[in-house]
Amino acid sequence: EDVTQEENDLKQLVPMLDRCEEQAGRRPDEVLADAGYWSEENAKVEDERTELFVATTKDWKQRKAQRERGAPRGRIPKDATLKERMERKLLTQRGKEAYKQRGATIEPVFGQMAMRNLVRFWLRGIAKVKGEWSLWCTSHNILKLWRAGVVLKPAC
Repeated sequence: EDVTQEENDLKQLVPMLDRCEEQAGRRPDEVLADAGYWSEENAKVEDERTELFVATTKDWKQRKAQRERGAPRGRIPKDATLKERMERKLLTQRGKEAYKQRGATIEPVFGQMAMRNLVRFWLRGIAKVKGEWSLWCTSHNILKLWRAGVVLKPAC
């Protein structure tokens, strides 16, 4: 969870992975990201520790056409670009199952926050907006815990 003044998410993947490593002590096994995070540079982040599943295009009609064609058979051509490799990976059964998790994990959170009227930030200045975003995220998580019936005990 973070707020930046960047106009898009292109430069946010690596800092988010670094932050995960700082906070959790390791990078995630899998990263599911929308096309706003796709770049050849970001694709190079994939290694033996973290597998990426990143949409390469925002055009839903184009993505639907790719899915309907299905995954190509055979070995991946040696001269395939990183984008072609990612598109091919997303068409595999494993890629489809992994990427589909976005619809059940992160996307509902944005919808739920919008339903609670987080459609714009009310404060101005990056520090204040980061505070506002942290408050929204904290309240969202507390509400999830409450709905799950988790009883929080005082620390003292």
